[in-house]
Amino acid sequence: MRYCFVLLLSCLLIAGANNAYGTRHKNRGEPQTEVDLMNSVVACLSHKDTLSYFYLFPPFDTLWHMVMHNSDHSPEAEKELANLREHPQSLIDFDPFYNRSIIGHFSAVLAKGEDSGIHWNSIVIQRYELQQQGLTQNLAGYEKIAPERFKGYIFVRDLLGRQTFCITIAEIQKIGGYFMGGQVINILEASTIDQFLAKEDKERRYYDWLATHPILDTPGVDSAKKALADANGQNADDDNSKVRKEVIDRKFYAGKFDDEIPVQLYVRYMRDVRTGKLFSYDGLYKFGDQKDFVKLDINLDAQGKWTMDDDPPVGSLELVLKGKVYTGSWSNVENGSGYDVLLKQTDIPEKKVEQLDNILDKGLSGTVKEATDPDKVKAEEQMKQEKEKKANEDRGNDTN
Repeated sequence: MRYCFVLLLSCLLIAGANNAYGTRHKNRGEPQTEVDLMNSVVACLSHKDTLSYFYLFPPFDTLWHMVMHNSDHSPEAEKELANLREHPQSLIDFDPFYNRSIIGHFSAVLAKGEDSGIHWNSIVIQRYELQQQGLTQNLAGYEKIAPERFKGYIFVRDLLGRQTFCITIAEIQKIGGYFMGGQVINILEASTIDQFLAKEDKERRYYDWLATHPILDTPGVDSAKKALADANGQNADDDNSKVRKEVIDRKFYAGKFDDEIPVQLYVRYMRDVRTGKLFSYDGLYKFGDQKDFVKLDINLDAQGKWTMDDDPPVGSLELVLKGKVYTGSWSNVENGSGYDVLLKQTDIPEKKVEQLDNILDKGLSGTVKEATDPDKVKAEEQMKQEKEKKANEDRGNDTN
């Protein structure tokens, strides 16, 4: 009776392995080439799709079944497979269900990419470069399961931010004629492998230094400031007024004042190049029939209220951003008049982005004083409507 129970349990385990393999892979269409797998990994990053990424990896049950029931029964193969049977942990490490660091690295790459200014939903794969990945001692015999294993670099282009990023990837495995795995490890802005390696080395040295110098967070420590600047390739004598800024995001909005006066708003998000942290905002807007965009001094407080003042100050926007919609008010600092504001985020051609960036970077913006005041726009609009109304009435009288 006990023998029957053991036999039944073994059958269930084998069936469970086959079922796990079928559920996690066969029904999902496994990548049949390395190109398919690279595209799948990039698609998971682009859509922040952790679940689909999870299913790119081989389950432990499947790998263990292939070890226990391998078709190669040569003495050499049996000896190598015996090594895997003695080290099942090496197989477990390929399954994200057990090895949580696989998904952890995926999430870390997503977060680091965003901190670096990448727009994941606008990335496209440019190219990839792979090389054979060697076996460690505890993986001796694994080539009987996965005869081909690769690691390398994927280069993606952020079409919106117009930047190229390099992502390191490892454990790309060909198992049973299909490509699986693809653990993403790190991401840096780089266009070549040499550039990536240089930045990665600088990054590693900086973190090594940081681990032994916790005083970095203490204000006013010159040595810490110098080390931070050196790690990022900058002059330690720069102060906050000379912080190097990098644009990491751009957003364009269109709407109206009081549901009458058309308004366009352009906002740029910038980071401190030294720290990688979001640092400040700038932008432009224009309303009515203004010819030129007016520069804005933009601030965001801890309560989520955006304040955007003309430069020089004539009017002030006080807005709240919910999703892709700004709501709030515009007020004239000289006479106190005000208008309700509703602006919705909209797409903008790349050529116009370049034009607006050029206005900000070269100081080509106009001023509200030089442009049309919204009070005047509204008065002119009302006068126009009154003239049209009177003209219609006169035409009606002529007809009678």
